[in-house]
Amino acid sequence: RLRGQVVDETLEAAQEYARQTGAVFIHPFDHPDIIAGQGTVGLEILEQCPEVRTIVVGIGGGGLAAGIAVAVKALRPDVRVVGVQAAGAAAYPPSLAAGHPVSIEAPTTMADGIKVGRPGDVPFKIVGDLVDEVRTVSEDELSSALLLCLERAKLVVEPAGASPVAALLSAPEAFEGPVVAVLSGGNVDPLLMQRTLRHGMA
Repeated sequence: RLRGQVVDETLEAAQEYARQTGAVFIHPFDHPDIIAGQGTVGLEILEQCPEVRTIVVGIGGGGLAAGIAVAVKALRPDVRVVGVQAAGAAAYPPSLAAGHPVSIEAPTTMADGIKVGRPGDVPFKIVGDLVDEVRTVSEDELSSALLLCLERAKLVVEPAGASPVAALLSAPEAFEGPVVAVLSGGNVDPLLMQRTLRHGMA
């Protein structure tokens, strides 16, 4: 069942379905157990790249970034964790400035994996406490990053997953190395891929 144009609308429809049918609703990012599970990514990074100084991860609702931050900061508080949002769907900067989750109207970006209009309540607190910085990237930067991943690294990454690479390309001097960019998501529509690559090459 396809419901809603953005994930916030889809979540509302799913919660309503759960109320009507008695189904169990499992939130994709706004739950402690989900965040804890995603924290295993942080543990893997520390295990496989113990010399890491900076971890860059895309942020939508905030579950993945929150999980990574909890795991990494518990073991290596010196490692910087940087979140990245698409500029057209960046709910975290105004939310962090306000001190509570703020909804943005009609988020727009090709990066549908991080196209979330309001941070989750549970990850918001963790991101505010443990994520060192949240940066934004443009659609052009996302296109260039997706193209680089495909052309140079031979990796099929969706725009949301390429957002950390976009941040690195836009301001390489802002990140102390070694840097780990979390490429989370390869669920990209072939037509979007074609358009994005054409745009990135132009």
